[in-house]
Amino acid sequence: MSTVKKKFFSLAVLLSLLTTTFLTVPAQAAESCVLSTMTDPLALRMEAGETVIWDGVTADLLAAKNRYESLIRAKGWSITYNSAYRPYQYQKHLYEISQNPTACSAEKTKHGLGTLVAAPSYTAPHTAGIAFDATVKNASGVALNGMTFVNSQLVAVAEQAGLYFPHTTSDGVHHQLSPTGSVLSVGSTGPEVTTLQTNLNKVGYTVTVDGIFGSGTESVVKQFQSAHGLTVDGKVGSATSTKLNTLAATTKVLRVGSTGDEVKVLQRLLTKKGYPLTADGVFGSGTEAAVKKFQQAKGLTVDGIVGSATWNKLRS
Repeated sequence: MSTVKKKFFSLAVLLSLLTTTFLTVPAQAAESCVLSTMTDPLALRMEAGETVIWDGVTADLLAAKNRYESLIRAKGWSITYNSAYRPYQYQKHLYEISQNPTACSAEKTKHGLGTLVAAPSYTAPHTAGIAFDATVKNASGVALNGMTFVNSQLVAVAEQAGLYFPHTTSDGVHHQLSPTGSVLSVGSTGPEVTTLQTNLNKVGYTVTVDGIFGSGTESVVKQFQSAHGLTVDGKVGSATSTKLNTLAATTKVLRVGSTGDEVKVLQRLLTKKGYPLTADGVFGSGTEAAVKKFQQAKGLTVDGIVGSATWNKLRS
């Protein structure tokens, strides 16, 4: 090979090397799972594997949890809790994982995360202490809920306990405190039932106040629902509870010409006191006469007008 040819060959090799060096794009480094450092003791306990922490949950959630467990046991079912209270830092930790599921796939699997993770917030359900994650199995050991489903039977039991499932098809293990409170029905017991029975007496019915929701209480609840335009199912949910609590505490001034639910309550209370009336919700002359007789018997001003003093005596 001539000297000139050798020089051209060397130059071609050099240009080839330079082109490879400057034009080839380096392979992109694999994306890493970058997570914030946690310092909260509860968050660190959770990261260490103690996922079921009840320290920060509300008293209402604990009460609903206890009712739920009681109802589950009565059916021969079982419950396994996956998580409860989540400190803000830990919620942020889970959220960061969910936002980078590919790079953080190992962490996602470790924590059993689904597709929905609430953004870190002090009002997020777990951080606010109004939620827990749990799986319930029936007597045969068959799961009644999972990440993508919730059995309708379990929905009904949770509702009775005062819980609900906001994400049945994407996070079916997530139980949250119902914003309307618990639903009382036959089988319910405790102070909420005692309050219910006390209030039924205050609106003119006669119920034994024993804290046990039996068939007698159910029958009276149905009467109340029917009288006040509610769904007659014998169950005390938010609509029935709100109406009952309002009427049990009313001191609305009533007189001839008044109509409505308060008048029905007045008429039932007068009937209980021995002045029988039809609870039709119309304050006519007959109701006025009964009010005056009651006022006279109790040493009240006899004017036929029902104010706070007359209401108090009717409920005593």
